[in-house]
Amino acid sequence: MMILEDRRGSASVLALFMIVCFFAAGALVTDAARHFCIKVAVKHKLNLACRSAAAQLDGEELKNASLVIDEARAAQAFYDVLKTNLLLDDGLMPLPGSILNSGPVRVVYFKVVNPGEAPFTYSYGGYVETVDRAAVTAVISFPVKSGAFARLAGGPEETVMYCHVTAAPELISRPVDKI
Repeated sequence: MMILEDRRGSASVLALFMIVCFFAAGALVTDAARHFCIKVAVKHKLNLACRSAAAQLDGEELKNASLVIDEARAAQAFYDVLKTNLLLDDGLMPLPGSILNSGPVRVVYFKVVNPGEAPFTYSYGGYVETVDRAAVTAVISFPVKSGAFARLAGGPEETVMYCHVTAAPELISRPVDKI
């Protein structure tokens, strides 16, 4: 019965266990925060690419106060800005210094919606959106490497994230003397 009565060292074992749990939880939180920060940064850069694409208006239609996006110029502007902001090569592979370093970016969905098509409803996965005016919408996917703790815990080497943005131009009419 000596084993049940000798409790010396039990606090040390408990403290060691708590320290390991604390570091494991910290590593998991750090990994999740890193994934969240990457997704937010990529979403901002995708937003800039969609805004740039939406700004490619047809000049002749604009003279009539009609917002019509030139599809060819919009697609070119979208890819140019996306590649510049995310540091991607022409094949959408990350270049050195890019926040994405696990593999290629895929443009899963890209659509220029002009007034004749509105309202336009589309879905991707479980997401559904209706666009009711001229706009550009895009969905991209990209792999992100998991942290060491996630891999040690049996998680995948990398996960695929998706970002979605819709951007639309707006016509603000003002008298010439107010510009």
